[in-house]
Amino acid sequence: MKVQSSLLSVVALPALSAAACLKSGDQNTINQLFQKGGRGTVVQICQDTTIQITDVIKFSADDQEISTKGYPMGSSRATIQIAPGNTASTMITGRYNDIRIKNIQLDGNRPNAGIQHNGGANIEIGGEGKGQIVQYTASRNPRGWSCLHVIGSGNADAPCANATIRDNDIGPCGQSGVDENGNGRWADGVSLDCTSSLVQNNTIDGPTDGGIVVFGSPHSLIDSNTIISSEEYLGFGAINLVDGEYNGSYAGVVVSNNVIKGRLIFNLGIGIGANVWSFNDPFPLQGCAYVLNNSFSGSVAFPIAVNGWTDGLTIADNDASGVTTPKSDFSDATSCGKPIQDLFNANANFVYDPQGISGPHFLQPEFVASDGNITNFLCTSTTLPSQLTMKPGVDLQSNTALAKLKGVTTWFQGDNNIVVYDANGKPLWASGSTIDGGCGSPSECELQFDESGNLTTYYQGKVRFSTNTGGLGKLLQFKNTSPWVEIQGADGAVVWDTVNGLAKQ
Repeated sequence: MKVQSSLLSVVALPALSAAACLKSGDQNTINQLFQKGGRGTVVQICQDTTIQITDVIKFSADDQEISTKGYPMGSSRATIQIAPGNTASTMITGRYNDIRIKNIQLDGNRPNAGIQHNGGANIEIGGEGKGQIVQYTASRNPRGWSCLHVIGSGNADAPCANATIRDNDIGPCGQSGVDENGNGRWADGVSLDCTSSLVQNNTIDGPTDGGIVVFGSPHSLIDSNTIISSEEYLGFGAINLVDGEYNGSYAGVVVSNNVIKGRLIFNLGIGIGANVWSFNDPFPLQGCAYVLNNSFSGSVAFPIAVNGWTDGLTIADNDASGVTTPKSDFSDATSCGKPIQDLFNANANFVYDPQGISGPHFLQPEFVASDGNITNFLCTSTTLPSQLTMKPGVDLQSNTALAKLKGVTTWFQGDNNIVVYDANGKPLWASGSTIDGGCGSPSECELQFDESGNLTTYYQGKVRFSTNTGGLGKLLQFKNTSPWVEIQGADGAVVWDTVNGLAKQ
């Protein structure tokens, strides 16, 4: 049998068992087996075995496979895990034809090994390869940007083709937000950049960037997947058709019968077009593509949004009846532009920009047109609080949101002014400490709520605004009702607010 002959030929590897499966070793053990065995080599790991790696496992020829012996589909599948203390991010890679990753668990171990901001996906396959398969595989906790990436070839004459990604359990993938250096912590579930491919019957639980991101991938089928947002972290989108690979072509792409569930929140269920994400790209994406019979439930701010598309789109028989209503029960659109806010407040689920779609198209009757540009649907957030409290010791630079509250945002602006805005961008109060010409770059403006309890703004070290509450203030409170900003003393009494100024002592 090929499995046994390939494994047994490497007699120097002590991890080999008589049953022709690995019980120990690392990436070097596996890579030697692939290199020695050549085309058709199958490397199997014993059930209930964990292999830790410090570098990538590499397929070395066509028709190779890595799997768990006996092909179990549950927790007895072997686990390959990145060990802490190294820079590895991609766990398995290969761009050969007919390679297979089956019935195995891949753990990037982000909680213990840490994040790699320039790292790759847990699985990196594709290239000019054809007929690649990932099946009955778990991929979770990537150190890099995706749990599973099928990369394009970059060669129009020899594109990646006919990948099959099915029956896998993917996630969690990433976290929401950024780190202390402003690096994003989010990650995709499946990132598909391969033509005529199948992504089917996968469960993707806890993606924080895109659940399934389709990078063009003409003539691919995205069918019968279940995509569930994290209970802890915001997810940008469940299925994204927003990127411009293959010259923006989504010809023959079908997205059908997928189940999308929002727990904490998905900003988008299915995003369609060059301008629904954060791009505002002047070049529309092209069909003809089909979005059919998908269902949405729970906390999904906008189940389907379309902007930036041409030359064919059919959207029919999709069901958003299970989405939580009103949207304000789980989400907030304060940071969105007015056209998106209007759609949000109307609880519209299927939305489009009439200026952002051209050529033949059919949109099911539930679609609601915007009255302006609806670029960037990542603006929605989880439900915002009605107030925010800060203790003394605050020291901030200009161009900072001091408090994002439900319906109200307070900014320390780039001109040194503290301004409270309502959801429509109307100023409700301002400190009046504006610097003509702005604070400069780098900023020479500073805001402090210092240890004495005084709230002060400075420009070039000189006071521009002060509440004169030194020795009195203990808490700085931002509210979404008048007086918007107040300072409280040790007994909880208000010692200053935006309406009455400094209280009489």
